Parts: sequence; structure tokens; C-alpha cells
Amino acid sequence: MMYDSLRILVIVEEGKRTGPGNGRRARGDLRAATVMRDRGLWLNRDKRIVGSIPAGIDYLPRSQSSNGEPIATSIIVSEGYEDDQDTCDSIIYTGHGGQDKFSHQCMHQKLEGGNLALERIMHYGIEVRVIRGIKYENRFSSKVYVYEGLYKILDCWFDVGKLGFRVYKYRLSRIDGQPEMGSSIMRFAESLRIRPLSARPMGYLTLDISMKKEKVPVFLYNDIDSDHDHDHDHDPMYFDYLLNTVFPPFAFNQGFNGTGCECVSGCMEGCLCAMKNGGDFAYDHNGLLLRRKPEIFECGNFCQCPPTCQNRVSQHGLGNRLEIFRLGKWVGESGPWT
Repeated sequence: MMYDSLRILVIVEEGKRTGPGNGRRARGDLRAATVMRDRGLWLNRDKRIVGSIPAGIDYLPRSQSSNGEPIATSIIVSEGYEDDQDTCDSIIYTGHGGQDKFSHQCMHQKLEGGNLALERIMHYGIEVRVIRGIKYENRFSSKVYVYEGLYKILDCWFDVGKLGFRVYKYRLSRIDGQPEMGSSIMRFAESLRIRPLSARPMGYLTLDISMKKEKVPVFLYNDIDSDHDHDHDHDPMYFDYLLNTVFPPFAFNQGFNGTGCECVSGCMEGCLCAMKNGGDFAYDHNGLLLRRKPEIFECGNFCQCPPTCQNRVSQHGLGNRLEIFRLGKWVGESGPWT
């Protein structure tokens, strides 16, 4: 709860400082974690469990290891070495070191640091976490990182690489019985975005229940039962898709007596609509929901604020793909891939 409160506070303060329309996402998660760690409020603070995303091999140095030897905790597989071989379940991983600024091998590697840490966990039979870097162009980053699972190091040897320099190589095998790899899930999600019928040939009732009323398609999916065959009252296929919310007349005569804010230039702290939301707006300046709430009051017809107001988000329509699917009842999920 404290972490979530700090995260939201950072996002709100960053929004006040930079103002709307800058397109930047405040990293409230990182700053909240830093504050809690610096003040001794972070769990496992006396023992390093997992580091940030490493550039190659992440390991506990001798000074932090219980047996006085470096111990590898995770590796990044990201096509950084020309000698790597990768079939997902089986990987030949090249150790680190000896590269120039163009990522070309220019000298022999040494059995030290992360290379020694990998050799040590092979000796003790300790598994290593594998994280994969995947090229993915979007507005925030050119690469995303996904968790692939735990791997065992089966072998280690000193070999001559493709450019003639000696490098350390490690043969890794994925341990059976784990959840699906992150890269497989991401490929499936991408295929859903581009070729939904090829990825899931059965289950789609329609590829756009909005009938092109929205800017992006709204998929309707059901692989649970044949609800659409017998329950017309609850089957979305028999509903009329409304682009705008339609309120009953009595809704305008409750709560705040049908009045709206008077923020001609856009809502600010302390305005009537902010008070309806408990004193703070539910969204940041980029339209991102700060926290889940049972009710969110957006500015409406009685408000004098412009359409660009921070407190007008859902009324602008969908910005990401939406899929409605059956899970005992009909629910929806929105995201860049679904």
C-alpha cells in the first residue's frame, strides 16, 4: 500500500511539474522503490535477491556471496555476441568481455566476473534465470525484455570464436515443467494482433462488434461454452454497440444537483469534479489510470471545461485494441496486443 501510494504521488507531482501534453511517462515505480529502499522500507534489503535488468550476466560478487565465490543469478540473451546459438529451449551462451564499442570481439575473454560466476553455478548445479531481449518498436522503447524461465548449465568450455578470439561458452538447457516462455506468449500476442483467425481459428464470434464505430476493432471471443446459442439476453452479439454513453434522465438529478465544474481552461485541483473523485483526479495528464477505483467521475455535459481536459478520457473512445471474452461471464481486456 505504501509503495502504491508513493508511486501515484510521484506520477501526480511529475504531472504538475511538467504539465500536460509532454507525452512522457513518469517512472513512479522506480522512484517509489528508490525512496523505500533508501529509508529502509524495502523487503530483503540486507540481501540482494535480484538486480535490475543486467547487460549480459548478473551475479553476486564474492563479497555478497555466502560461500565467498561469485554466483550468477540471471543472464540476458539478446543477440549481443556473434557466437551465440539459440533455439529457446537450448542455448549456447557466450560469456562477457572482450568486445569493442561496436559489439565485435576484439580480445580474448577471461574467467573472471560473470564468466566465473556462471562456471561456479554449473559446478554447484544451481539454475540460472534467462531473460530475453526482443526487438519491438514502439513509442517507448526499441526492445522489450521477457522472462524465459530457469535453465541448467550443462557444459562450459574455452573456444575460438568466429573472429578468432577465444571466448567462454556455456550450454544451457531449459528445465521442464515451467510455465510458457515469455517470448512464446509475446509471439502469440503479436499474431493475434496481425492474424487473429490464424492464431485462434476457433472461438471468435466477430472481429469487430463495434461494426467500425470505434477507431480500433473490438474482438468478441468465446471458447468456454455455446452461450450465444441459447441466451440471447446475455449474448453480446445481440446487443447494439453504442459509441457514446447514454444516461437515464434521473442520473442528472442526483449527487451534485446536476451541476458541473466551471474550469474553462481545464480542470484543476479543488474543482467540483476533483471533489467528486475524492479530491484527486483518477487520471494523469497522459490519460493513464493512476489507480483502480469503484467509481470514476469524469467531466460531463454540465461542465465548462474543454474536450482536452485531464478528466475526460473514456469519452474519447478506444485508443487500444479491446477484446471481449467469456470467463464464466463476459469481461473485457484492452492492451497493445489484444
